[in-house]
Amino acid sequence: MKHVVLAATAALSLVALAAPAEAALFSWNVEYTGWWEAEGGGTISGSLVAEEESALDGILSPDELTSWFWNWSGNDFVSAFSISSDDPNAEIQVFDVGFDSGFYVDGTPNLPNLADDLDQAVFAAGDLIFDLEFLLVQNLATDGSSAGDPDASGLIAVAEPTPVPEPALLLSLLVSGAGAAALKRQKQAA
Repeated sequence: MKHVVLAATAALSLVALAAPAEAALFSWNVEYTGWWEAEGGGTISGSLVAEEESALDGILSPDELTSWFWNWSGNDFVSAFSISSDDPNAEIQVFDVGFDSGFYVDGTPNLPNLADDLDQAVFAAGDLIFDLEFLLVQNLATDGSSAGDPDASGLIAVAEPTPVPEPALLLSLLVSGAGAAALKRQKQAA
C-alpha cells in the first residue's frame, strides 16, 4: 500500500507541476474610507486580481482583471452587501471609452472624479451596484442608495500585490499533503 500511495502522489504531483505555466496572478486589496461620513459612515473594500504583466504600466484596467470582489460595510441608507465577478450577473461598465480607465497600482493616488477616468468603473451584479466614479452604492431591489462626498477627505488605498496561488500548485500541495497523511495513518495503524 505504501508504494502505491507514494507512486500516486509522485505521479499527480508531477502532472500538476508539469501543467502549462500561465502568467503569475496577483491580487490588489482596495479600500475606500472616509467618503460616506455625512451619511452615517460606510466603507467599500475589495480585491482586484490580474496577471502580473497587466500591472507593469501601473494601471489595472477593467478588461485586464481576471476576477474582482467588492464589499459594502453598510450604513443607514444601504445595508451591507458584497458582489464579485463569480456572480452570473456580474458586469463592469466603463464610460468615456476614449480614455484609459482602471486603478493605479503603482502608488499613484486613486481619487474619484478623475479627468482621465482612472478609478471610474461601475461594478454591478443584478440589483447591486458600486459606481466608483461618483462614489455611489445602490441596492435597486430596496431602492436604497448612499452617495459619498467626493470633496470629503476620504482615501482610496491600494495595497501592495500579493501572489495568487495557481491551481496546479494548489493541486500539487493537496496531493502531497494527502499522501503524507495516508502514510502517517498507515504507520500509526501498524
